Amino acid sequence: MDKFIVVRYGEIALKQGNRKMFEKALTGNIKRQIGKSIVQRIRGRIIVTVSPEKLPETEAAIKRTSGIQNYSLGSWTTYDINDIYATSIELAKIEMMKGRRTFKVETRRLDKRFPIKSVELNPLVGEKILEAIPEVSVDIHNPQFVVEIEIRDEGVLISSGKTHAIGGLPVGVSGRALLFLSGGIDSPVAGWLAQKRGLSIDAIHFSSPPYTGEMAFEKVLSLAKRLSLFNGGRVLKFYSVHFTQAQMAIHRHVQERYSLVCQRRLMMRIADRIADKTHIKAMVTGENLGQVVSQTLENMAAIAEPTGKLVLRPLITYDKIETISIARAIETFEISILPYEDCCTIFVPSSPVTKARMIDIQRVEAGLDFDEIVREALNRSQVYRIRNGDVLEVEKLELSEDAC
Repeated sequence: MDKFIVVRYGEIALKQGNRKMFEKALTGNIKRQIGKSIVQRIRGRIIVTVSPEKLPETEAAIKRTSGIQNYSLGSWTTYDINDIYATSIELAKIEMMKGRRTFKVETRRLDKRFPIKSVELNPLVGEKILEAIPEVSVDIHNPQFVVEIEIRDEGVLISSGKTHAIGGLPVGVSGRALLFLSGGIDSPVAGWLAQKRGLSIDAIHFSSPPYTGEMAFEKVLSLAKRLSLFNGGRVLKFYSVHFTQAQMAIHRHVQERYSLVCQRRLMMRIADRIADKTHIKAMVTGENLGQVVSQTLENMAAIAEPTGKLVLRPLITYDKIETISIARAIETFEISILPYEDCCTIFVPSSPVTKARMIDIQRVEAGLDFDEIVREALNRSQVYRIRNGDVLEVEKLELSEDAC
């Protein structure tokens, strides 16, 4: 027999005139991840019908889908009071098998034609559950699970055992952004936070062979695969940029203390070219104010100057402990701490500038042909198309005039 998952959302319910658009986006994101399961929108809820064998993977997809506040296992039944009792007992037994021993019953009577009021139905159902399952007890203040009964026009929807999900907004409703993805802890978390606010992300990574090896690249590719699981079933394009010659040009021509800022400015130029051709309006970085000596307001402003795009820094107020906590929750931490260096650790100056001024940046960058450097880097680059954790295809990066 098919099972139902009752999906509830929080912030979307506050959108008033735009609510249907947000609901439609969330429904689409669920469908893209779980395939042929039936996904229906009813008033204030999304109902996912799934076969028992597909239930674990469907639950996993729903749990990682932003825009969902919580979800429950549920069943439709008739208005017959005995059917309501039987379904409630069945769901309570499932919760008991999970080790939960205290419960309460909550009823919402949306269809007022149903003859039994909510305050009357709650104790009736609770009594039947206690008779059928003597191992459980009622706790109305702090129950381990709640049997929720919704008397609706379509029938009676009964669910139990809320599981918390991500919350936030559905991926895609806020547009698209390009994430600067390194092999560290911060940037994957920044990307996930952007997705939670409704941004569909692509990612860009800079590698410098032979100074960075294949294992360092595979580490970052694994992070991109992991982030693709949170992208609402959409394709995440992962741009692998060959940065060796560009980095060497900075190393040869730029005064050492300015090299780190100028290197990151060059990364921003390259990302800006990709964003222009793919109609992306924002960048996302893992920068965090004051976390390292070079992350100052002046340096951040200088690094962002080459692009006219909005640069989002979701971690700007987070401390490292908070960031690590999120990284563990989204399962990127263990990947990020693998001991493989990326290009940002190559040629790090011993005493980097902390308050870069544009007049000085322009002076040390004078003579560099940025158009040629950017063109050469992109010509050596590749793009990986990743969806739901799998690489679909890899191709040479082509940024034609009509690319989209």
